[in-house]
Amino acid sequence: MVEVKSLVMAIISFFIQGEVPLVSTDTVFFVDVESKTITIEQHNLSTIKGQEEAATVGLKLAMEQTSLDDSLQGLTLISKKIYEKDNTLNATIKLNYNSIKYITSLGFHLNTDGTYAYYKNNTIELLTDNGVEEEHQYNFKADQNIKFKITPIIYKDVKLISLAPAWNKKQY
Repeated sequence: MVEVKSLVMAIISFFIQGEVPLVSTDTVFFVDVESKTITIEQHNLSTIKGQEEAATVGLKLAMEQTSLDDSLQGLTLISKKIYEKDNTLNATIKLNYNSIKYITSLGFHLNTDGTYAYYKNNTIELLTDNGVEEEHQYNFKADQNIKFKITPIIYKDVKLISLAPAWNKKQY
């Protein structure tokens, strides 16, 4: 299965390679098959204490990019934004695709029966009726919208802090 480019990591991975200490505490992923768009909402962008500078610089660099990372073949950037809500920093990216097969670059696997599978490597909450949970994956019908929320598994000894104060301090 294709490694997830990053649904639970931050928007930054769509634009640049390299490690930036940034994670979202949850991500809502929505595929609209009628409009052929993918919307990814990342909530509460966070980092590890002491890594605020590296995280804000990396996020700023990602926001300056106008094209997607080469690994995201078949996807086109429609829009991206970073915004603050309830004292948290959030990001939204909207993509377009010509064929549903291109969602494989976001971690989905095309099954032989024409459905799509997403491996359960984090906590996933289905937000549509399209999705059947199996032992290690969720299966989705390719002709119906897909919407789910992902919450990453974060080790107990990792203490995340919101990136909002550092982002506002830099006045990006």
